[in-house]
Amino acid sequence: MEGSPTVRVDPGIRADRSAVRALVVAGFEGVAAGDVQVRVERGRRRGDAFTGRAYPEPPGRGGAGAGIRYVVRLVLPGRLVNRGYPKSYRYVRRKTAPWITVGSWRERLLALAAHEAWHVHQFRHGLRRSEVAAERWAERLLGDWRGHGVEPPRRKVHRRDRQDASRPG
Repeated sequence: MEGSPTVRVDPGIRADRSAVRALVVAGFEGVAAGDVQVRVERGRRRGDAFTGRAYPEPPGRGGAGAGIRYVVRLVLPGRLVNRGYPKSYRYVRRKTAPWITVGSWRERLLALAAHEAWHVHQFRHGLRRSEVAAERWAERLLGDWRGHGVEPPRRKVHRRDRQDASRPG
């Protein structure tokens, strides 16, 4: 089944919902997703930020809807800000997983969505569920996404630059 996933964004997430949806859809690029529902939820605890789970079948509760074969849950903080980036991480307790460096919450969300999209691919094709393979897919997709120049370059504005900009020419 080709196509894009159905994306539901929790109203508790204070960010541009259309941007969040677009990033999730971009994370599923290259993976058949027409029968996938992605639920972007607000984390309730601090440790829940930027975590995900893919289900090989819709959970019994939650009403996935007709035609939905797989459900993915992505848990984000309530407020998406670019504080603490760039950030490098590696999947916990997986020594062969690649280190991934993200430069913004957008890149982090894209990598998370790509990781879970790969699990959907594994479920669909009866492959062994591999966290390392999912991380490698996420790293590759993030690199391709950056290569297309989708994310506008961000320049950190230093206090000195702000002061210079406020001075008359």
